[in-house]
Amino acid sequence: MAEKKKMICPNCGAEMNHHAEKIDYTAALDEPQAAERIDPYFGGVVDEVHSCAGCGSTATRRASS
Repeated sequence: MAEKKKMICPNCGAEMNHHAEKIDYTAALDEPQAAERIDPYFGGVVDEVHSCAGCGSTATRRASS
């Protein structure tokens, strides 16, 4: 399995830590192109939540399939 590229903090430029995965239930409403990525079991799109050890900020991105 290929390792995911580390997320870089948009505020301070430090590498962020993968913190959690959350389900975005409104993705299909906000982004029609995301409808094809909706997980049939969860009813939404999986987002990764990252936290920065440098400045404490958080950021999200779509989980890769």
